[in-house]
Amino acid sequence: MKTHDIGILLCSMLTLPVQAQHRLSGKVDTENMALPLVNVAVLNSSDSTFVSGTASDSCGTYGNQTTGKIVDINQQPIEGATIVMQLPDSTYLGAAISAADGTFVLESEPENYQLIVQHLLYQTRLVEGQTHDAGIIVLESKDYNLDEVVIEGERPFVTVEQGKLNYDISAISEKHIVNNAYEAICKLPGVQDRNGKLSLVGAKDVTVLLNGKASTLTQEQLIEMLKNTSTSQVQTAEVMYSTPPEYHVRGAAINIVTAKASENTLQSEISASYSNQYFSSYSGNINFLMTKGKSSLNVSYNPGYSHIMTVMDLASKHNYDGKVYDITQTQKINTKGWRHNIYAEYGYQINEDNELSVGYNGAVSNNGKGAIDVNGNFQNSHNDKLQDSRLHNVFARYSSGFGLDLGVDYTDYSMNDYNRLESRLTDNSRQLLDYTSDQKIRKFSVYADQSHDLTNDWTLKYGIRYDYTDNKNGQFFNQMEGKEDVDNSSSRLYEQITNFYAGFDKEFESGLSLSLSATGEYYSIGNYHKWAVYPQASLTYSQSEKHTFMLGVSSEKDYPTYWDMQTSTTYMNAYEEVQTIEGLRPANVYSVNANYLFLQKYMLSLFYERSNDYFTMDMYQAKDRLALVYRTQNWNYYQSFGMSANVPFSIGNWLSSQVNATVLNDRNRCDNFWDIPFDRNKWACMLAMQNHFSVGSDLGFDLDAMYRSSMISGISDTKPVFTVNVGAQWNFLNDKASLSLNCSDLFDTMRMKVRNRYAGQHIDLNMGQYSRTVSVKFVYRFGGSINKEKKEVDASRFGH
Repeated sequence: MKTHDIGILLCSMLTLPVQAQHRLSGKVDTENMALPLVNVAVLNSSDSTFVSGTASDSCGTYGNQTTGKIVDINQQPIEGATIVMQLPDSTYLGAAISAADGTFVLESEPENYQLIVQHLLYQTRLVEGQTHDAGIIVLESKDYNLDEVVIEGERPFVTVEQGKLNYDISAISEKHIVNNAYEAICKLPGVQDRNGKLSLVGAKDVTVLLNGKASTLTQEQLIEMLKNTSTSQVQTAEVMYSTPPEYHVRGAAINIVTAKASENTLQSEISASYSNQYFSSYSGNINFLMTKGKSSLNVSYNPGYSHIMTVMDLASKHNYDGKVYDITQTQKINTKGWRHNIYAEYGYQINEDNELSVGYNGAVSNNGKGAIDVNGNFQNSHNDKLQDSRLHNVFARYSSGFGLDLGVDYTDYSMNDYNRLESRLTDNSRQLLDYTSDQKIRKFSVYADQSHDLTNDWTLKYGIRYDYTDNKNGQFFNQMEGKEDVDNSSSRLYEQITNFYAGFDKEFESGLSLSLSATGEYYSIGNYHKWAVYPQASLTYSQSEKHTFMLGVSSEKDYPTYWDMQTSTTYMNAYEEVQTIEGLRPANVYSVNANYLFLQKYMLSLFYERSNDYFTMDMYQAKDRLALVYRTQNWNYYQSFGMSANVPFSIGNWLSSQVNATVLNDRNRCDNFWDIPFDRNKWACMLAMQNHFSVGSDLGFDLDAMYRSSMISGISDTKPVFTVNVGAQWNFLNDKASLSLNCSDLFDTMRMKVRNRYAGQHIDLNMGQYSRTVSVKFVYRFGGSINKEKKEVDASRFGH
């Protein structure tokens, strides 16, 4: 062996053991390849003697220094490269190892020399030099084909932690075209958008949380907020079928966990979108985040103009006074108006473990205008509508390092709805109703939660929450003609809800985790007072990442909206009216869910849910007059059980798909539904498939389809529906900008068709014409995305 080969071999051995260790572990960690100073011996070719030194020094000495820097093709420094210096005749002179910043120093500086640069992960390079500055030397990566030691991993589709299914939103964003957090949530297995409301397979209702805080927005406001939240703001989505009590909600929930912003940073994002669904709508979004030292400021403003057309065809064979009236009509609902959402939050990190934040959340809708036109063989009517609404919320939160969380908020909501309804019936009679509906709500909430880490991985948790609401509703008629059974109505309700809970969590070494708790509640509204206890339990067993079993049992109470808890009648036209009745009771919901997760990808779910005193709106042909009445009232119960399976799969790097299939049985029972009690049940199924096609790293296409069979709702049946959605997205400017084009309900088939043939009732109602929507959205990010938690405001029971 030549003497210079011996020198190269000995210096290369300094890096080989560390690199080999990383290779055999299935990964390469170039950030942790720093070597300690070790003694080295090399053979001097001139006198055949050994010269000792260190790995950070030259392997030999020969005079002044020669310096340089080793980088990769991306100009990133390479640590741990071996640099061997030779004379042009290959006589060995010295060697060195590059430092963390890629620099190296050689003591020898002959008039002419050559450097041999080696690294286990890069191609060897020969560099000739004549000066003491060797300059920047660029190495190209090697391609390794070591199948037995190079592990190609796949990001888990879902992970399980303490009874929660955790989905990585960034992974979903990579495999689907999603422009905002709401669209990303709708891509979760079993989650769907049903007529503007989120639903979860296996749960009748689902609550959306943000960073563990219960939503205080209406469903519409919540969806709007999520649509204005970038997916880059969201870190994970946690699906819980049995929500722990510290979240202050019960039953099923989806918790959106946002990422945290870096210190001393300034980030912003702007977006603009256009959509067309018969009419055109526009919206914008501006987010701004600044963090400096211990302080952070997060501000967002979301203006938007919407113009929507909804068409409903009604065919009613109404049996009244011994005669059947064949009533057909088409109703066109035309609404338009501006909305403005404003969010601002200031946070202060008192120290490493204590944080305080205060903020404001506002939603304002000014001069909303609408027109409802009905044309048919029974009536022709026109209704002019004007509506304003304002929601203002202020909040403060404190989080400690010893497990104590405190929060307080105050909400002020007002709504004013003006209607002028003119109708002319086929007998030439005329009706005129000019009336105003208004609502004012003042709500105060405060909560405190405490947790303690005990020995042997036990955790004790307890807390309390108090809500007080002052709600005033009113409906006043300014002008009435041709309608005799019309009365003014007003009500004022004082509601108090006190919740207190206690429970514990336990992690066992066998892979078993357990959570048990009980929540006591005192509820008071008007003359109605009630104590209740709601137990909750979840059990998770994961022997390995290959098999995971989950079992959850929960109970909860579902409250009606404040408007539904008074007596009033809203006239849609001369034939249709919406009634609310005083005395509507909250529903008690009990659920059991069992899930099996295989390979952190494939999931099989079994579910059962029963809701006593379940309330919903259904329609009924009145027996004492020609009127179709929509009324919200309590049933005996709603019950559902079934099974769901979710199967994701991929083909190469160009196709990512997900199939979800659900089979369930619904049972509805109401013994006091007008004069026609019912007890019905029906099997139903749903099949959904999502496909994402990748064309390079910057262009992608989506093709989704969904089928839902016929289902029941009280005395009504819904016909099967089928829909197809398509989309495309282009990312450019180093992923700082994106342009997307989407078309939902491509074939305009997502039309809800309701059929009623029960106990003499005969109604056909077709809704959802012009459901096809085409939208374009542009997003541009400055310095990254907004990564700060937003608080939501609970208005789920506001409005009507």
